[in-house]
Amino acid sequence: MTENEWLIQDVDKNLLSDLKQHINLPETVLKVLLSRGFKDVKSVEDFVFPKKEILFNPFLFDDMHKTVVRIHEAIESGEKILIYADRDVDGVTSLSILYDTISVLGGKVVWYVPSDEGYGISPAVLDKYKNDGVTLVITVDCGISTVSEVDYANSIGIQVIITDHHKPPQDGLPKAFSVIDAKIDTCKYPFKELAGCGVAFKVSQALMQTYGKYFDKKIAVVAKRGDRGYIISLVNGIVISEEEKNLNEINFDEYSKVIINDETSASQILCDSAHRLLSEYYKTEFYEDGRMLEFFENNIDLVALGSIADIVPLESENRILVQSGLAMLKQNPKKRLGLSYIFEECLKKQLMCAKSIAWYVAPMINAAGRMNKASVAAELLLADNEYKANTFFVELKKLNDERKEIQNENVKQFDILLQEQCDIEKDNIFVVFAKDLPHGVTGIVASKIMKLYSKPVILFIEDKGTDEATGSCRSIDGFDIVSALDKTKDLLVKFGGHTQAAGVTIKLDKIEEFRKKIKNIADEAISEEMTTKKFTVDCELKISETNKETYEDMNILEPFGAANAQPTFLLRNVEFEDVCIIGPNKDHLKLKIFKDGTYINALFWSAAKYKDEFNYKDKFDIVFNMDINKGNFQLIILDARKNS
Repeated sequence: MTENEWLIQDVDKNLLSDLKQHINLPETVLKVLLSRGFKDVKSVEDFVFPKKEILFNPFLFDDMHKTVVRIHEAIESGEKILIYADRDVDGVTSLSILYDTISVLGGKVVWYVPSDEGYGISPAVLDKYKNDGVTLVITVDCGISTVSEVDYANSIGIQVIITDHHKPPQDGLPKAFSVIDAKIDTCKYPFKELAGCGVAFKVSQALMQTYGKYFDKKIAVVAKRGDRGYIISLVNGIVISEEEKNLNEINFDEYSKVIINDETSASQILCDSAHRLLSEYYKTEFYEDGRMLEFFENNIDLVALGSIADIVPLESENRILVQSGLAMLKQNPKKRLGLSYIFEECLKKQLMCAKSIAWYVAPMINAAGRMNKASVAAELLLADNEYKANTFFVELKKLNDERKEIQNENVKQFDILLQEQCDIEKDNIFVVFAKDLPHGVTGIVASKIMKLYSKPVILFIEDKGTDEATGSCRSIDGFDIVSALDKTKDLLVKFGGHTQAAGVTIKLDKIEEFRKKIKNIADEAISEEMTTKKFTVDCELKISETNKETYEDMNILEPFGAANAQPTFLLRNVEFEDVCIIGPNKDHLKLKIFKDGTYINALFWSAAKYKDEFNYKDKFDIVFNMDINKGNFQLIILDARKNS
């Protein structure tokens, strides 16, 4: 068996004892939290019970005020607005959020999702919508690297607002009217990892606020004691000044709203009191403004869906947004007609959780974009009657079936080409080129190869009838694929994405030169330790603790995903029984775990090659996740080691 690395976390027994006295949570849950760096009561409570009212103010984004004022003006003057989206789940959920918001506010808005134009803005599409009367384009989940395309838009009299969450190019931003992207170095927005739908949600939230009573008005929050007061001045929720002074010196007429609290305790510090009052004001505003609360409830399900699908870190704001969105979906899964059809098809007996959405729902929605018909997914999410929802669902289901067939064929073909074009043992990055294969599923195939070999992968497919190839990149922790591509940009037509997933277009005659250059970059940056497969173990369990009750206890840590993985446990000295090979390709194992008179059902994916080894009555240590399948408890084995 392979010697993968097991990173077994230590749990401080003193901290565990302290937390048990102050927080009413199961001990195993507390062990997992301690293993993940939560050391005190406040950090645990903030993570386990996040509050919606502590979401960051959208006006902390650079250019946000400028952006929403421009959109507001376009709505009021009847300008035609085009929303230009990326074609994945994040893109179409972003589109749906902003489209619905502008429509509700009375705007003349249309939308476009690329079919076969590739990533980003197309000048040909701009020409079409310019002729249709569009004067303002808003990108969602794309646009940050479209420098020349924005220049072209400017030249034909279209203003562009970019809303994106991808890493900006190093040689400068597009000359757009405004740019909303937390990953811009100068941006002061505190959380940098929103998905594109999260950014679209923030823009929509700020746009809604431009129609509020106190938009661009000064508000004062004052803690007073006698004739002294500590005053915090706000505009659109942004603190513009704070100071302690004599209340007689304050001109309250310059404020549109004043909130004052009398402090009776002489020992109370005025500054702390004012900030506590400010916090209470935010809570009240959030819960009492029915218009903003309705906006939140109408869109948070889409934020959850897009964020899960785009594999953004489920921490900080993302955790709150996804947790709230999942709660909304569980409460009313039929709220959005198109999604309800997908849930009925994909989930069946599966629980509504981040994992089931990532594994079953997102791939189906993504199928439309992968088959160059992303508009089908957008139409489905925007469907406002049963006929439309059913029509587009049937089409999406067909596209998903086609996607599965193409994916299986591409996996087979790329596996052959990988062996031919790469040195599996020596290469630190795999660059593979294919002809006569359909596009659309390259990212999925690249992910499978990356996970199998724990090495970065770039897969190219020739674009028929052109001198170019389009590629998908997937990378490992520690190797920023976008930065690597940036070092080869002289050889590329265009590229963009995240540190571990990106898209790229290249001229056919540049592929071999690119292969050499990117391999040299990888050789300098990637160590043997980086390509060793690692399993982080949260804590060790006894066989008596490995059960459905413990699994259900873990659900309090949901949603699971990037930066908050499903808990991984260690179980020592088990035996395997009833080992059999399963799966259409006969590559998985189904078996039973046995220890101290207890049997537990288990699955071990891609482990058929170990069947004979497991059939002997040896003792093994295993690392695993817990799972419920159709109501039955089971283990998902991640790795196993024979005891010496």
